[in-house]
Amino acid sequence: MSQSDAPRVSVVMAVRDGERYLRTAIDSVLTQTFRNLELIVIDDGSTDHSAAIVRGVEDPRIRLLSNDGKRGLASSLNRGVTEARGEFIARLDADDIAMPERLARQLAFMDANPHVALLGSWYVEISEDGEPLVRRRLPTEHWDLRWHLCVTCPFIHSAVLWRRSMVAERVGGYDETISYGEDYDLWHRLAARLPVATLPAYLVQHRLHSGSMTSTHAARARAGVRMRIQSAARLLGWPTDDDANEARLRRLYELLVSTPRQPPGRQWLHDARELLRLHGAFAATEGVPPRVAARQRRAIVAGLVRRGWQGLIGAASRRLKER
Repeated sequence: MSQSDAPRVSVVMAVRDGERYLRTAIDSVLTQTFRNLELIVIDDGSTDHSAAIVRGVEDPRIRLLSNDGKRGLASSLNRGVTEARGEFIARLDADDIAMPERLARQLAFMDANPHVALLGSWYVEISEDGEPLVRRRLPTEHWDLRWHLCVTCPFIHSAVLWRRSMVAERVGGYDETISYGEDYDLWHRLAARLPVATLPAYLVQHRLHSGSMTSTHAARARAGVRMRIQSAARLLGWPTDDDANEARLRRLYELLVSTPRQPPGRQWLHDARELLRLHGAFAATEGVPPRVAARQRRAIVAGLVRRGWQGLIGAASRRLKER
């Protein structure tokens, strides 16, 4: 294949025993409104009919790579990226669904913003049967994404698209020593070196089911949490106590992105100060532009006030119902 014939986008999908949803995921790629793509499916030692499903798809744009045994997600994805021929790499998990216009809209953004190295999108959580559950919004600007990386992962793996050569040269690939959380590690390294963004559009459906990585590898999911704990601990001078620090980080996460289950109290006020202190340390350490840092701090304070008020209203409502 000549350079001029190469696909512009390589969609990389790893699968292990994912026959139930695999064909739906594949079809969502091959029916994209943007057609100049290839789909690389890496079979990571499946014992079901996953490989046969891929072989049964009659489309020259799909390629199947079969691992010799189970190599893990990071290794499988690195293999797919290495085999890719496209200018861009896009990800999709074998149980998720890309909206038909996903690649077209992401490419239009990347063409208009050549400095951006990686682009995500908003997403919709769906049930096992594909019923919409929750629409998830994520930060869209580079510095806001970097700030949220301090306490959570503000990208959904199935929605990212990045410039293959730029990221390979400046950042590298997935860390194969990480069994779960390899995506967070890559985004954290990438955002520290190159501009990132998220498109404010719901371009992916993320399926929640009992066989997903999130459900079946809950213990290993702590690897990603541990990375964030270590980062926050360094910035705030927390003692080296992973269990206590995990609880601290979880409370900061809830203050930043969710409504508190309890009304504000002494612990809430302490955690609010810690969240502001974490942002101050982040802004100073990472060199956040002063105007951006001030805007972020105002947004954090406004969010704390709003969530604190919601917590008070919720507690009052529960007391009324108990009477």
